[in-house]
Amino acid sequence: KKGLSVTSAVSYISGCKLYDCYNGRTYYHRRGDVLYSEVFKPQNTDAGFSDLQYLCNQIDKVEKRCDARTARGLIGSLPNELPLNELVKIVREYVEQNFISQGLCAIVAIHEGRNAQDTSRNNPHVHIIVSTRTVGPDGFNKVKDREHNEVKYIRIWRKRWADVQNRAYERNGLDVRVSHESLEVQGIRRKPVPHLTRMDWQREQRGERTPAGDKRREIERRNKELTRQRQLKREHFREIELTR
Repeated sequence: KKGLSVTSAVSYISGCKLYDCYNGRTYYHRRGDVLYSEVFKPQNTDAGFSDLQYLCNQIDKVEKRCDARTARGLIGSLPNELPLNELVKIVREYVEQNFISQGLCAIVAIHEGRNAQDTSRNNPHVHIIVSTRTVGPDGFNKVKDREHNEVKYIRIWRKRWADVQNRAYERNGLDVRVSHESLEVQGIRRKPVPHLTRMDWQREQRGERTPAGDKRREIERRNKELTRQRQLKREHFREIELTR
């Protein structure tokens, strides 16, 4: 409806040169921060659907309306504490569980998220583009997948992302957990603690102090102080109740 192109979006996240068969344009988003990319498809589909250009062509050709939604886009933040192979496992498990198992195709690309001015402030993340139609041996289904348009799936997908990431933390022996809920919803009255970049985390593990680590420690100190003050306040009111 807004004139966006699925081929352009795929070119942007993958860094590949692709031709848009719908508008006759060629897209090439040159980038050097793509750590990993992959095309996912159900097993019972034609092998051609594993090819980016072919998949983009088929996604466009199956739509008849000029304002048709051709795909869904999701972005997931990835942890700096884990190596790339673990980030790939997180993405594969999540995509296969939520989309491929439902008969959909997905295109993913993990970006390093590097900061040109400060390379220690990387923010690894994954772009996921999902087809809006299921696909089988005969190609894309004539009926659109409209079930996943429901708002409830935003919460479902967020929770499943947290679950997959927490399993990765547990698998790697890290005492870290994430939640899809906001601190307010969780009833936690503290400031969110920023996660360290992989580079900073490694330096901290070697005993070095980093600016990001100092900031994190300061926020943690303040949060502990808030927790202590709340505990003292509860004990104070408990003593008042006992003296009545």
